[in-house]
Amino acid sequence: MRKLKIGYWALSDSLLAAGDRRRLIYWANARGHEIVRDLSQNVDVIVASENSDFNSPYFKQKSTPVIFDLVDAYLSPLNPYDDFARGLAKRISGQISGDVKPFSHYVRDFCELSRAVICSSPEQEELIARHNLNTHIILDSHDEIPFVEPFQVKAPNKVVRRVLWEGQPATIRGVQQIYPVLSTLARTNDLEFDFVTDESFYLFLNKYLRKSTSDLLKRDLGRIADQVSITPWTSSNLVESAQKSSVAMIPIDLTIPMQRLKPENRLLIMWRVGLPCLTSPSPAYTRVSRKAGVVAACNSSEEWLENFNRFLNDPGFAFNQILAGQNYLRENHNKALLLKKWDLAFDSVVG
Repeated sequence: MRKLKIGYWALSDSLLAAGDRRRLIYWANARGHEIVRDLSQNVDVIVASENSDFNSPYFKQKSTPVIFDLVDAYLSPLNPYDDFARGLAKRISGQISGDVKPFSHYVRDFCELSRAVICSSPEQEELIARHNLNTHIILDSHDEIPFVEPFQVKAPNKVVRRVLWEGQPATIRGVQQIYPVLSTLARTNDLEFDFVTDESFYLFLNKYLRKSTSDLLKRDLGRIADQVSITPWTSSNLVESAQKSSVAMIPIDLTIPMQRLKPENRLLIMWRVGLPCLTSPSPAYTRVSRKAGVVAACNSSEEWLENFNRFLNDPGFAFNQILAGQNYLRENHNKALLLKKWDLAFDSVVG
């Protein structure tokens, strides 16, 4: 492929948001393409993010193909009221121009306008394909996080063990779903819970109504909140916390479509840093855990508790599970495969 000049309507001004640096920016830097933020310049192709003004005239120039990098499942809103409120908020804040409509309608119409759509999972692709047949599934790059080879340890003897949670605060309330399990687990094991995440977050549009992550966890985790610590997210902090932990968890609220349809990135990251991980049975986590041949997706409180206890008390089993997960990464989520997927997506619109 020739070197491209790519106009990009990014998720963040700094290009440091995970959805920027782990996706288009990662590929462009690896392949030597130029990223341009000023869309008035002549470019070979424009890439739009979920934070774009979908009504911008820059997207309507027929001579310049548009690729929509749609990371999240905005085509599946929580309900019509939440959907309309999101669209209204984005219009009032100035992010989107033109008429007010439900946000999923902006997304749907832009999928139809775009020459290609990139998403993160087969579950999302199934929805997007109704509006654009040139759809490509590409997960995030995790190369910024070291690949940690697991080491086998002996069964613990009355030692404090740590359960790790990693991610953005927007998904942290999923721990409510398994609070009874965590409470029971804490009564029968000497545990700490480490949340590697941002210490605060914005409740609306990632810039309004700042909230404390610690306050949120204290409310959701009740009597075990005093066993919780928050570690600011950096790749080095994540690796350090993982090395001190026995198992990771990714509980999510499956009644929220945006959460249920998220891809498997966080599970893959946990395997990458050398941890076994238990998850809610979302489509992505169930699909990947089956393909990798590991115990991950838990379908009931009983399964959560049984699997937690097994990982905490049987290091040999945990070690073999990590090996299986990392073998899956090497075969299905390596740099060469990831870059090739981006190549194919751009080849489909610029030749």
